[in-house]
Amino acid sequence: MPYVAEKWQDMRILVLTQVVIYPADAGPKIKTLQVVRHLAKQHEIIYCTFVRSEQEAREAGQLRDLCQRMVTVPIQRSRLSDAKFLLESLLTGDSFLLRRDERAAMRSAVRQLIQEERIELIHVDQLNMMRFVPPDWSGRVVLDEHNAVWQVVERLREGSKNPLARLLLGREVALMRRFEGDACRRAQVVLAVSEQDKRALREVAGEQAMIEVVPITVDVAHFASIRAARAPQPARLFTIGTMFWPPNSEGVVWWLQSGYHLLRNTRPDVTYDIVGARPPRLLQQLADGMPGVHVHGYVADANPFWTSATALVVPLLSGGGVRVKILEAMAMGVPVISTSIGCEGLAVRHEEHLLIADTPEALVTACERLLLAPELAALLARNALRCVQERYDAPVALQSLEHIYDRW
Repeated sequence: MPYVAEKWQDMRILVLTQVVIYPADAGPKIKTLQVVRHLAKQHEIIYCTFVRSEQEAREAGQLRDLCQRMVTVPIQRSRLSDAKFLLESLLTGDSFLLRRDERAAMRSAVRQLIQEERIELIHVDQLNMMRFVPPDWSGRVVLDEHNAVWQVVERLREGSKNPLARLLLGREVALMRRFEGDACRRAQVVLAVSEQDKRALREVAGEQAMIEVVPITVDVAHFASIRAARAPQPARLFTIGTMFWPPNSEGVVWWLQSGYHLLRNTRPDVTYDIVGARPPRLLQQLADGMPGVHVHGYVADANPFWTSATALVVPLLSGGGVRVKILEAMAMGVPVISTSIGCEGLAVRHEEHLLIADTPEALVTACERLLLAPELAALLARNALRCVQERYDAPVALQSLEHIYDRW
């Protein structure tokens, strides 16, 4: 049989990430690790990332099976450094959110890797890393946008009640629209996670930018054992996500302040577990005074929560992109209750795959329905599993990424 060359030709790809993608214990890490695994099947991956501790540098070593070479660049954040970067951004007209990641060491590392590794393409994971692509780089660039960042900031501005915060966020929105539009036009291809995000990016980038939708994916087979082990406890709800990410903590605070006590009035047996790294002080203070609420912070193994919860609650009011945790819940057979923004960008329908509720009262009603009707919870879980298998399972969904790389 004659040899037929693969269309998806081998390339030497430099992947830039803002955080180490292992362990995949947060939505952005899960998304990017799936992409890197897929690319590594056909291409040679050179990986460069920021690290925030020696432990993260060690954890990056777990990616050696996927990457030909890895380089880590230390970065530290603090309130003092944030104040410095905010002042610099005000003086220079730069974005604070982008400037606080400015590090000369990352610029040097990227230039060195391009020269030493004969890089053919730079895969930029998230907007923050786009500024480290050298201005004189004439090779190809793929910008992988987890969300339309300007829209995330705009929604935070809309939800803020602090006049100074609204003023600063308004300035950030204007800058981010310009910088994000420039970044999209600079890349040969921009990857959006949904049609909604594609439209938001198109709004700032114009028609000349090449924007393609590559959905966020999960490995459905990986969650089969958790599906099998599911033993929901009566009246147990939970939320999971990085709590230092403002949209996540903002939504949980809103739910605790506005709705949870109403649910306790009708279901005094309910418990609510909040799982996620570095919950802000306000969230912890609210939880401390509420019966049945438990704030766990970061947990290395969240499986006990997934197997025992009646439902996952996603009370998001802002943010963008696609919530990976909803896809994981669907793959694990966990029923989901979410706001419209929480499930934005997913091919899901109210009462078929999950329950959607946008007010505290509606969230209370949705929780009561699932707690009182196990058959409804089981139906939603079955439909959601079928949806994620057909549309978001990595082997299926990432074929669109192959088609994009085929062009080169």
